[in-house]
Amino acid sequence: MNEILIPAFSRDAAALLPYLVVAGGGLLVMVVDAFVRTLKKDHLSYLVMVVLLASIIVQLVTRPADATLLNGMLVTSDFTRFFNYLFAGIGVMTTIFATGLFDRNGRYRPEFYPLILFTILGMMVLAAANDLMTIFLGLETMSLATYILAGGVRGNLRSSEAGFKYLVLGGFSSAFLLMGMAFVFGACGGTGFGLIGRTLENGQAHQAFLSLGTGLMLVGFGFKVAMVPFHMWTPDVYDGAPAYITGFMATAVKAAGFAILVRFVILTQPQLGFVWYPLLSVLAVLTMSVGNVIALVQGNIKRMLAWSSVAHAGYLLLGVVTMVAPSVGGPSLMVRSSEIGEAAGSAILFYLLGYSLMNLAAFGIINILSRDPGEEADEIARYAGLSRRQPLAAAALAVALLSLAGIPPMVGFMAKFYLFSAVIQAGLIPLAIIGVINSLVSVYYYLRVIVAMYMQDGEDASYDGTEWVSVITSGVLAALVVYLGVMPDAFHRAALIVFRQIQF
Repeated sequence: MNEILIPAFSRDAAALLPYLVVAGGGLLVMVVDAFVRTLKKDHLSYLVMVVLLASIIVQLVTRPADATLLNGMLVTSDFTRFFNYLFAGIGVMTTIFATGLFDRNGRYRPEFYPLILFTILGMMVLAAANDLMTIFLGLETMSLATYILAGGVRGNLRSSEAGFKYLVLGGFSSAFLLMGMAFVFGACGGTGFGLIGRTLENGQAHQAFLSLGTGLMLVGFGFKVAMVPFHMWTPDVYDGAPAYITGFMATAVKAAGFAILVRFVILTQPQLGFVWYPLLSVLAVLTMSVGNVIALVQGNIKRMLAWSSVAHAGYLLLGVVTMVAPSVGGPSLMVRSSEIGEAAGSAILFYLLGYSLMNLAAFGIINILSRDPGEEADEIARYAGLSRRQPLAAAALAVALLSLAGIPPMVGFMAKFYLFSAVIQAGLIPLAIIGVINSLVSVYYYLRVIVAMYMQDGEDASYDGTEWVSVITSGVLAALVVYLGVMPDAFHRAALIVFRQIQF
């Protein structure tokens, strides 16, 4: 018996080590900040980055086999490891941007450092969740820390308002999610994904309870990914939160939301595919269209990118719709449907990677352009002439915006190409056309900022703040945006392999 338990324990311990590293790192940062008085505040950033890099190295070195952990509560696979790498990378970039701003202004937020680690821990748990209770645990761990990050800038009314709105609306979304879980539990007789999957395959789940429960859970997931009509928090919170937190929320929080949404939709597809397909199709069209149309009239760059984030959630939803599109015909078409689903899933992963790079580059520049402490570089008109004052910063921001618009040879173009290709292969031509039209509409509001930077004369009130570590970091991210746009094949193939390893 001991010989059986010890190898199982060793396997679980190796798979859980990245989570333990991040959790222990968060506690360590708190202790160091509280008791090591000789340490400079900016040194906490180095500790955070060491912890996040250690979590990546641990996963690369141990490479545990795909398996369920903790009696089925968590699952480890290439799919979950992909998101762990993505969360850690976003965390490192966010820490660099935040610390650069703290150093420049001389106003530190030491609570930022443990909170960023606990937020990432919640995201890692959420992406690996294999039980309804684990979903709730990961979601709340991520959310509670994010509420404080968004609203915790002392003395800043906009930040406090953003945090309060996010907290109140997030509480409502969590209530919907928990109620939905209760209905799913009642319909299937358990909370584990394995049990739910077997119940659905056998057609034993109570259809009404299951439909109602999954619908309520979709409200909770939709809130996190900024899906219309659950997006109402996005523009105010993105505008009020500090730019480095806004970039973190627009990338890592959205990626975590889509990680669990994709897994849950695939899990429930056998019995609910006919429900998911029309519902998500309508929501995808609404999300794309509302986000892009309202972004057209924004004069505040953070609010513009907030509505842009809503629109990109709509594009990603097209991939989810493609995975659950009904199959018609014999076994050969069923096989083709599986291949299309894999193409859509890999496109979602590639899109999330590219989207994270271009958003982090954009918000990294926005974060440091203001001259006065507490001010945000958010008025598009005041970006006039930036290319002549700070050519590197303007170039990095321009690359990020062109990529968000889907202009070649940026990664945003290839991400949309792979996504729309999967949609077309599934025969969803109207959805693909709507997606392309929305992408063309978005070019206008992204180009407004570029025109201001390169074709308008700056005034005395124009932004010209700088912090060179952040500018160089954004420049590196912009270079990666171009590189992935020119050489996407290897990363896209890797995304396909990763998606095939999705586990339940």
